[in-house]
Amino acid sequence: MKNNTHDEPARIQFGKRLRQYRQIYQLSQEKFAAAMGTKGAYISQVEDGEINIGIDNIEKYASFFGVKYYEMVNPYHALPTGTSEPSNIRDLKDELKKYKANLPKNPRIKLAPFLDELLATNFLKKPRSIAEIAAALKDKVVVPHNKITVLLTKHPRNKFIRVIAAEEWGGKVNKYVLI
Repeated sequence: MKNNTHDEPARIQFGKRLRQYRQIYQLSQEKFAAAMGTKGAYISQVEDGEINIGIDNIEKYASFFGVKYYEMVNPYHALPTGTSEPSNIRDLKDELKKYKANLPKNPRIKLAPFLDELLATNFLKKPRSIAEIAAALKDKVVVPHNKITVLLTKHPRNKFIRVIAAEEWGGKVNKYVLI
């Protein structure tokens, strides 16, 4: 069994080194991959030493981190401290901040008032599945089915809603009915 890290195959050593560089500059695999024009899964494979990459890619990665390719692959070469970032990493982070700042803010959808309005009608006099309830609400609000289930089974709605288990009525999904 190999005890020394330097006895590992070169691609595993390089993968670990690449991960160290990426983590020093606090870049996710996805962000780094986007900057390199590839996918996060590819970077993951490189970092895990699962694939063999060419010298051109090594040079591309090293250049991104502001070092020479031979410095990046040398396990004895000191890692950067991360206190001063190369300009391309700074630019990438600034670009990501601007992108996030310009994303539309999605207001929190309050499902409860819409659900309460539906409960005030005769809709749930007949047992209904969550899919049927969601379909009845779709013109007003679209939310995941599990959110509807949570609201129906918690106080105060659980006091006047009965859950009919699928086994009870011979179906595959639970149904809900006004008591």
